[in-house]
Amino acid sequence: MTVPSNIGEVGDQVTLLSPMTTVKEGAGLSFLYHMLISDEDKTAALTVFTYSQLHVYKKRLIEIRGNYGTRWQSASFCLPEGTYQLAFVATHGLQFLSDIALDDIRITPSCSSGTMNKGRYFTRTMY
Repeated sequence: MTVPSNIGEVGDQVTLLSPMTTVKEGAGLSFLYHMLISDEDKTAALTVFTYSQLHVYKKRLIEIRGNYGTRWQSASFCLPEGTYQLAFVATHGLQFLSDIALDDIRITPSCSSGTMNKGRYFTRTMY
């Protein structure tokens, strides 16, 4: 998924939904992202939610904000148990100053002991 900054307006959102899946205890999520964001842009974000069968965002798992440049960064964490879709939501920032890309999304059957958050919400911010 790529969200270029020259299309859309501040606050617009692009959502990528996974298939409905049943996540067992101890499963993990990993993905690559890059965010080339203007230093003054506090609007642009990449957020991952659980998305229920009733089409409702249920739980915010991670929110990433700030300028990480064009180098690919990795994120990985443990998923909460349940049946849901994953919603990757890119929020558009300042026009021409915020590009967000997402790649190599993987759900793994196990989550390493060193993985962040253990199913709790956390943020990454770099300004």
